[in-house]
Amino acid sequence: MRATIKDAQALGSLAPANVVGYLRAHGWEKFSEVRGRFSVWINRRHPQAEVAIPATRSTSDYASQLYSVLRELEEVEDRSQLEILKDLYNSGFDVVRLAAQSPSTTDGTVKIDAGVNLFGQAREILMAAACAAVKPRPVFHSRKPQQAIDYMSKARLGQTEHGSYVLTLLSPSAPQLSAYSDTDLFPEEPFERLVIRRLVESVELATTAAEITATADRPDFGTFQSVVEGGVSANLCEGIAGFFATIEASTIDLSVAWALNRPSPTHQTPYKIRVTSDLVPTLEEAARLFRAHDKLEGYLIEGPVVKLERPDGQQSGYVTIFARVEDSMRKVRMELPELSYNLATQAHASYRPVKITGTVIREGRSYRLHNPTELTLALEDDDLG
Repeated sequence: MRATIKDAQALGSLAPANVVGYLRAHGWEKFSEVRGRFSVWINRRHPQAEVAIPATRSTSDYASQLYSVLRELEEVEDRSQLEILKDLYNSGFDVVRLAAQSPSTTDGTVKIDAGVNLFGQAREILMAAACAAVKPRPVFHSRKPQQAIDYMSKARLGQTEHGSYVLTLLSPSAPQLSAYSDTDLFPEEPFERLVIRRLVESVELATTAAEITATADRPDFGTFQSVVEGGVSANLCEGIAGFFATIEASTIDLSVAWALNRPSPTHQTPYKIRVTSDLVPTLEEAARLFRAHDKLEGYLIEGPVVKLERPDGQQSGYVTIFARVEDSMRKVRMELPELSYNLATQAHASYRPVKITGTVIREGRSYRLHNPTELTLALEDDDLG
């Protein structure tokens, strides 16, 4: 016996646009409409079927009308109302599922601390894809692109699902407003859809690169470097590896159910990818090398001078500044011409912070500033973090 949904709150939370998108995706067609009030939909494969969709949720009997829609869909699709209701909720989202297979998740549960970490790693994976959708880079630093930050504020976590332990990420999808034809230029997709396409494509590229590199006859980091433009980054590799480490997973399956309110991407976009634990060491090493080769261009270094070095008879000299690099305080060494070096000497003597811009490159355990601009004194009340 199937459950019947009568909860007015559950039914009332369904957006009319999501219901319409669901109907369109399942072969329903609009038969008639009273603008601003309701529309009537029919299904040619089920001539006796008919549903009326209120135009807004402010309709006094909105929940009862949606109850009638659910009953009709249950009859037509021969599925439970619970299953249909879930799909109606998600019809306006691209739904990403991350299913982890692990001995500790066979009952569909996970320890609290592990669960918190899993959600954290899932966030890092999605954030890496959002950043790559703006502009691919081998490493994304703490200053993320604003468009990626804005996207993450709109993405949502869905309910976890059974089948090992399954996390769901919901990416909002704007409804399609115009039909395409063979002669029309294909319009640019919304950024939210680009993020999910980038996600599945980059995870597949990272997985393939790890498989190739792990079985190569000689070390070759170039395989990973060649797929940076496809969205592979240190952040993505670390997120995938961290997902495994949290619960000692043997495999992770990433799949996508595309939103029903716009066309699915072409068949070239993968929708299900399996990553095995055998690839984790390779992904971790790739992330380490990405960061080891990383550089911060046009980066502001600001802080006190902690070391001065100038060989006898030389006009230029080496200056070390204690400054924040990303999220940590670091000693950054640079070679400066005579005027800047002299100013650094004065600042060191008077305990004044300085600031300078250049390209920060990590060299082993130390940091070096290349192509420095002119050194200047920082204001006394500047926030050095």
